[in-house]
Amino acid sequence: MTKTSSSAGLQQPLRGSSPIATEAGPRMPALRHDLRPRFRVAVFSYGLPCRGEKRGGIEQVAHDLANALVDRGHGVTVFTYDAAPPDARYAIRSLPFKQFATSWAGTRLTMGYVGNAIALWPDYRAFDVIVSHGDSLLLPLRRKPLIRVMHGSALEEARSATSLGRTLLQAGVYVQELLTAMMQPGTVGVSETTGASNRFVRRMIPNGIDLNMFCPDPAARSPRPSILFVGAMSGRKRGAWLVEQFERHIRPQHPGAELHMVSAPGPSVAGVVYHTGIDRASLAALYQSAWVYASPSRYEGFGLPYVEALACATPVVATPNPGSREVLDGGRYGRLVDDAEFCGAVCGLLDDPNERAARGRAGLVRAAEYDVRRTAALYEKLMQDLVARG
Repeated sequence: MTKTSSSAGLQQPLRGSSPIATEAGPRMPALRHDLRPRFRVAVFSYGLPCRGEKRGGIEQVAHDLANALVDRGHGVTVFTYDAAPPDARYAIRSLPFKQFATSWAGTRLTMGYVGNAIALWPDYRAFDVIVSHGDSLLLPLRRKPLIRVMHGSALEEARSATSLGRTLLQAGVYVQELLTAMMQPGTVGVSETTGASNRFVRRMIPNGIDLNMFCPDPAARSPRPSILFVGAMSGRKRGAWLVEQFERHIRPQHPGAELHMVSAPGPSVAGVVYHTGIDRASLAALYQSAWVYASPSRYEGFGLPYVEALACATPVVATPNPGSREVLDGGRYGRLVDDAEFCGAVCGLLDDPNERAARGRAGLVRAAEYDVRRTAALYEKLMQDLVARG
């Protein structure tokens, strides 16, 4: 395998249960039968997966990692604005100022700015370590071992922004990301490209997915050609562009084809079906039924849907960006094409069952490297190192 991404982070040393009964988790004995210490872990994440509401990859990663840490015997409490998902095996506590932080303007001011103060609000005294999926610039003031997970780069977000306001906001966040990684030795990047944008990020641990849920089911493939997209209609994800290309170029060649959009509702187009706020099992079923996963995104810090599609043996067609290049290993595990070739690549896969099958098998090999259980083991090792240092 060429030098990439996540597999490198899994194969090399780090650079650098049961449900919880109480809010902070019970005080547990220091050692288990396998001599690994148990930790009481506080997780800071603005959001969690929420059925019927739009959530992103960061929220899903926070949820999956928290569950995986519980499965490894740790007591986990997530500080968040959302309710616990039905399958949460961790406890939750509410963050303050929800009405402000979840408003249109408040969200833009909180994440990257005011959120650094909100992160100080929880009482972390009962915990051994803090894992932050959000702003952590001021969290060292709590004097606890701290892991800050950076899910991408605000510099790349600024470069791919479609408005001046978002460009300026993300540029300011990027300065804070540099300071955070410089001062917090527990900072983790989820991809090599995150580290390339911020040279102070010294540890890489890839995101992981639940391979028990995202797995192939040949009997579930739809009888007619089907394409899946997961993301936003506007902005860098470019869902609206995909709908337009499907109507103009793909469906004329495949009149019975369907495009399933896991997104906000968009224009009414023949063959296009919108799925908004679906649960994880329903999402996995869509991957399993699709013939092709298509993503014309301009930027991904990691690109969780790429991995989810690969794990379901669904071939991927994507435009080149840092996340797609890394997860797909430069095109080894998926088609990387520019806009002019995008529809042709999708139609080519719809026409060729042998290529779809071959790419599906290769995708399973790649997806195995992103098992959330392996990811949790790497975070556990990092927690051990940070706690040992005091």
